[in-house]
Formats: sequence, C-alpha cells, structure tokens
Amino acid sequence: MQFSLSLEFDTDVLSLIKDAGQRVAIAKPVGSGAPNVIWVDIDPFQVTTIEWEENYWIYASTDSVEHGASINKLSEVSPGPALDGGYYEFTNNNIFGPFRKNNSALSVASGTFAAINNMDYDRYSSLTFGLAQDALVNKKLEERKPISAQTVLATQSIRMTPFTYVYIWLQAEFESQTIITEIAGTPSIAKFGGSVTEISLKYDPIHGIFAGV
Repeated sequence: MQFSLSLEFDTDVLSLIKDAGQRVAIAKPVGSGAPNVIWVDIDPFQVTTIEWEENYWIYASTDSVEHGASINKLSEVSPGPALDGGYYEFTNNNIFGPFRKNNSALSVASGTFAAINNMDYDRYSSLTFGLAQDALVNKKLEERKPISAQTVLATQSIRMTPFTYVYIWLQAEFESQTIITEIAGTPSIAKFGGSVTEISLKYDPIHGIFAGV
C-alpha cells in the first residue's frame, strides 16, 4: 500500500521553528511500544509531504542500541524488499541468506519479518538488527532508512512486526537513523491503515502538536 502524509505550517510559525533550529522528526513503531529510531528528520517547508510504500528491508549492524547512536547498516537483505511470513539467516559470510519458509524451529506470522543471527559468538556476541524503509520527502528519495533497532545475541532470532502508524514531532538534537530510547516532547500520531492512506496535519504552536486540518 502507498501512504501520504502532508504537514502544514503557518509562515510565522515556520519562521519561529527555523530560528529555534528545529526540524520535523518522523518515526514508525515496530512491535509494541513507541518507536526507537528516527526514520527521517526533515527541514520543513510551509507544506511538507512524506510518501512511502509498505516495503521493508532487514539490515544488520555492529552499532550498539544506545540513545543517540547513529546506525550504520553493514549488511542488508538482497534482493529486496524483504518477504514476510518467513525468515532470513545471517551467516558468518556477513550476509543474509535466501528467504526461508517457516519450520519447526521458527514460525513467523504473515506481516512479520524475521532473521536468525547465526554469526559465530567468538566473532560477534551480538549484532543489531532492524527494518529499513524508503521515504519520499517532498519528492526526494530517502533510501532505506532504518526504522527500528534491536540487539540480537548470537544463535538467537528476531521477529519484527511494523505498524502503519507514524509519529511526528519537532526536535533539534538528532538526525535520521538515530536511535532514541525516548521521544522528547509530545509526539503526534498519524494512524494509517485500512482505507486511510492520506492524512493532512497542521502544526499547532500553542499545544506543540500536529493536528488535523
């Protein structure tokens, strides 16, 4: 499915945001709880549009899952996008193997993406795995930016179920593909899914949130 989010700002409010050095942060939750990675951060225009499709890639990284850490993807499922309802094995060759259907050892539901960390423990005791996704920001491609990050020990597996909700807030500290253990301020949530494929929001400076137009 394809989704489109439009964000609007009054001219005087946009000037205040620029003077404060703030940008728009967009994040998507994977599994339960709030998101833990800034998907894209945006220097906003008076009307800013973010578009995406529900396609995902699985990546691996050696970066620790710590607040403020920037994710450097080292390996990625290829060819992509990744398939759901099965799993990929990450091997000692530092690559993801081919997609495999469920077996007795690992059962993965439709809509969930999975990987097994089969890297030898004496090489890396753990790796960071997550999902990545494309976005078009004002028609400019932000290619396969991470949306989640989780530590996976050697020999263990990870299941990742992305949501179509999008969190939006203003911040000045972090850039795209940065791990966040908490969101500063109050994020607004755009709830896509089902028949809802387009949402327009406007920034309300009094309450510090994005609200329906």
